[in-house]
Amino acid sequence: MLQSVVGFALGNVVGMYLAQNYQVPNITKKIEEFKKDADARKPARQ
Repeated sequence: MLQSVVGFALGNVVGMYLAQNYQVPNITKKIEEFKKDADARKPARQ
């Protein structure tokens, strides 16, 4: 159990470091942009 707690804590610390020091993309925004682009490329239905 201690190993899983340490792994979880280490993962959080590494994730926070990366989020603060690198330009991590916002996944939610990217998915919305992809959906809008896909809808724009669909042929118009008659």
